[in-house]
Amino acid sequence: MIVAGEPSGDLHASHVVQALKAKCTEISFYGMGGDMMEEAGVCLDIHIRDSAVMGFADVFAVLPKFLKKQALLKKRIRQHPPDVLLLVDFAEFNMPLAKSAYTQGVPMVYYIPPKAWAWRPGRAKKLAKRANAIASIFPFETEFYQDAGAPAEFVGHPLVDFAKTDLTLTQARKKLGLQNNAQVIGLMPGSRRSEVQRILPIMLKAAANVAQVLSDTEWILPLAPGISEELISECKQGIKGIPTVKLLQDETYTAMRAATLMLITSGTATLEAACIGSPMIILFRTSQFNWRIINALTPLEHSGLPNLIAKRRIVPELLQDDLSPDTLTEFTLDLLRNPEKCDAQRDALNTVYHQLGESGAAERTAQLVLEQIASTHNPTQ
Repeated sequence: MIVAGEPSGDLHASHVVQALKAKCTEISFYGMGGDMMEEAGVCLDIHIRDSAVMGFADVFAVLPKFLKKQALLKKRIRQHPPDVLLLVDFAEFNMPLAKSAYTQGVPMVYYIPPKAWAWRPGRAKKLAKRANAIASIFPFETEFYQDAGAPAEFVGHPLVDFAKTDLTLTQARKKLGLQNNAQVIGLMPGSRRSEVQRILPIMLKAAANVAQVLSDTEWILPLAPGISEELISECKQGIKGIPTVKLLQDETYTAMRAATLMLITSGTATLEAACIGSPMIILFRTSQFNWRIINALTPLEHSGLPNLIAKRRIVPELLQDDLSPDTLTEFTLDLLRNPEKCDAQRDALNTVYHQLGESGAAERTAQLVLEQIASTHNPTQ
């Protein structure tokens, strides 16, 4: 049984399914996921359409639906116990399922475990009790869980397998129809509608400011799945002087390679940029309600994943009230005018990339699952 709740989890889970099928032909899958898991061969009890949420207010709004889905999956665990339950990310939804599996005596592997190192550290001790194996994707995360007594193993980050491009900067710009000698700025306002609505207008106002000062700039925006051109147009309303922004479909890594600088909403995309080696500024903005809760629960010095992995501020972060058109303009101009700062970022990001481990995270996670199946059928092993 596999449970993933968001598009990224669906992607990573589908790779584990493919790895399991390559290692063991006599295996079947069911659970909750999306199109990629279904295409990989998972019989879905629940599809994840409309499951993705951001922030505590969003969670409260969909809570009745979540509880109904959880109840269905708990019933499936009771009535049709799997040999192994594989949970993928989506901690608020999956942690109760981990408890249910533990109560029923079902072995459980957690791939991409809860970010207990960021907030609610008590979840690490809960998983130490309930999980048979934790497939961790960060080296510092592995140490954190092991210190809590959890059976954590560093499998590497799945992005290492596919966040890459063979194109040079010149080739990437040629492919996207960009001038080779221009300052190219990439905009990535997020993968959720609420993120885009809050952050893209600030990006566009800053773009208008920068374009007035630097004439040799080009602007690109690789569209995240599910983000429409209509939404981008809505965010432009009432903003004067916006330079031409080229919208790109399915060219995220090419865009990152082509860019002089990326302006990126905090999240997995910042780690993708780190893998490509793209200098960036990390942005974040949510409702004041969410922000107050985050500040109360998250004792972290850094927010962006590259900074967390580096354990120092290698990439600028503009969060909540610090994120405004003026501050973003100031930071953007500073990096564009001082290429040595971008070079220093690239060097630091390359170090971060090498800390993400070798390729094959899905295969190593699949092996952990198979070990639990083997121990279930052969308890003496």
